[in-house]
Amino acid sequence: VMSQKQMEEFQKRLTFEVNGLRELMKQVEKLNSQRAALAAQQNENEMVKEVLKNLEPDAKVYKLIDPVLVQQDREDANSVVDKRLDYISGEIGRLDKQLAANEEAQEKCRNKIMEIQQQARAAAPKAKTAA
Repeated sequence: VMSQKQMEEFQKRLTFEVNGLRELMKQVEKLNSQRAALAAQQNENEMVKEVLKNLEPDAKVYKLIDPVLVQQDREDANSVVDKRLDYISGEIGRLDKQLAANEEAQEKCRNKIMEIQQQARAAAPKAKTAA
């Protein structure tokens, strides 16, 4: 016979797991937003790299530093863009790992929720037949 206390315990466990799942889903939203911003930066830097690659040999490269354009060595400009692309790629990889771990945690949470619901259903008929 499932008592009121047992039903409350099932509900408490279920609420805890559902709240955990919601939190994981919020994290995924945040991580996806960060990843999208990094992907945009990556595209922008790849375009800059392509422009630098296609410049005439005697072309001058300038960098905007606050309100001033400062001439920059072409090698330095390429190096800065390459380093930025490496950093962005690393960050995207880090976010992808976090997203995969989060997806795994969500799956565990969903399984736990189903398990609690099955336990509650299994206990419920016993309460009805006893009445």
